[in-house]
Amino acid sequence: MENEYDGIIIGAGHNGLICCGYLAKAGLKMLVVERHLEMGGGLDSHEGARSGFWHNIHSNNHRGVSDLMWYRDLELAEMGQEYIRLPVSVAMLTRDHRALLWYANEPERTAASIGRFSARDAKAFLEVNAKYADMAREIFFREQFAPPIPFAKKRAILERSHAGRQYLEWQPYSINEAVSRIFENDVVRGMVAFLSVIRGFETDSKGMGMIAAAAIASGVNTQMAKGTTHKLAHSLHKMVIRAGADVVESDPVARIIVENGRAAGVRTASGREFRARKFVVSSLNPNQTFLDLVGRENLQPEFAGKVERFKYSNTTPLFTLHLALNERLYWKAAEYDPDVDKAFYLIAGLEGLHDIVELYEDANSGRLPRALQLIGAQPAQHDPSQAPEGKCTAFFWQVAPGDLCAAEGGRERWDRIRREFTERCATHLAHYATNLTPANIVAKFGMTPIDIERHLPNMKGGDIQVGELSEGQYLDRRPFPECSQYRTPVAGLYLCGSSGHPGGNITGAPGHNAAGVVCRDLGIAPWWNPVDAAEHWEKLAAAGAR
Repeated sequence: MENEYDGIIIGAGHNGLICCGYLAKAGLKMLVVERHLEMGGGLDSHEGARSGFWHNIHSNNHRGVSDLMWYRDLELAEMGQEYIRLPVSVAMLTRDHRALLWYANEPERTAASIGRFSARDAKAFLEVNAKYADMAREIFFREQFAPPIPFAKKRAILERSHAGRQYLEWQPYSINEAVSRIFENDVVRGMVAFLSVIRGFETDSKGMGMIAAAAIASGVNTQMAKGTTHKLAHSLHKMVIRAGADVVESDPVARIIVENGRAAGVRTASGREFRARKFVVSSLNPNQTFLDLVGRENLQPEFAGKVERFKYSNTTPLFTLHLALNERLYWKAAEYDPDVDKAFYLIAGLEGLHDIVELYEDANSGRLPRALQLIGAQPAQHDPSQAPEGKCTAFFWQVAPGDLCAAEGGRERWDRIRREFTERCATHLAHYATNLTPANIVAKFGMTPIDIERHLPNMKGGDIQVGELSEGQYLDRRPFPECSQYRTPVAGLYLCGSSGHPGGNITGAPGHNAAGVVCRDLGIAPWWNPVDAAEHWEKLAAAGAR
């Protein structure tokens, strides 16, 4: 293996691999350095305590991935990647065994389900779904897959188009406020807001209300990778190798080499050095990238202070109940609506928006949740290859802070209560299922937020978004204004991970966007068609003026 490359990517999560793929296919000699033996980061699946039961440890729903530009550009279908679309995306099960369902691309059926709780809200759902479709597609989606534009400049452009003004109409509100303005029924409000909770948004933060309107307008589009979540990691790994990149596994980066103020390569824990002729790209969090790898001596004190103050979320860490089952779970609420048994995501324990408010109070105080609001699925129900014939797997997440407060026993307490909290979650879930009995459970285990951090240290405290998604750390302020374009104060050093715009989840957007910035900085014309959001919005404004 050579020790000199055009560019080096730190971390082989999906964003790092996507960024590498674009740059390698642009003709650059690329290297990816990964601390684990396996590729993929959160694209992680393990065989459990019983042979043949595969558990997706982190990501599960790859929302709309097979429709995204990087999936097509990098020809992942040609790598053997397959996706399963789930037409019934979510079923929210109430304690009295009613259900509220959200269908992937059938707004009329979703409205009919809402109508059983509130006729007014059913009408409001269809109105918002139709009214804001252009805004969701042309404004909200476009800015996810482009470097973010400073808000003042963005506002000046968006004020000149109808879709832009719709975006600005909702932007000042929090997600909780937006859903409360649209809907009257607290169950409906709770379900719509909770889908933003599980996507990692701080739903009580101002300046993010457009997310609620865009989510209602664009739908859920639930998908899962066939053959486990980790299959996407295999496909991405295959793609970067075919593109000519090299990969170093099981050897974490210990230092970013900085020479004359410029990132010049990396040194690994084993002592190997790899030189970067042009750039280094980190998919790690800001603390790891700047304080641990670059070093304070190479940073301005003011910037180092910003890194220290970067906020990690208390409301995205998850405790996960994993189940291996003799047969799939069936739900009591299926008597109310048979489509419950076809749903991918099940929400059990959320009765309304008031539960989210209480959950956030607990999480932000570092307390264990007073009440449980589990959300999960049975992957092997929809992809039988993930369990032995006739059997099933299931997972259910519970939002809970990794960094418990001192009164709760601190983060170390999670190791002591893992089994107890696993049983609490299983007992809670049994109220909603017809057959969650000891005889049906082959095996069960729990993963704490601290277990997440141990496996993926960039997810500090178990924060799956790798940084709080609130008004102060979103869009052109993520992770900091001076790094929002994926460039950093260290020349030749870029970011491409979930701590950058637009955040976590399996979107590939940070990796895709960062690759375009690197190419432009090198004077290389991208071989693909990166989105220029400002240019697109200017065309919308011009069309509206005619």
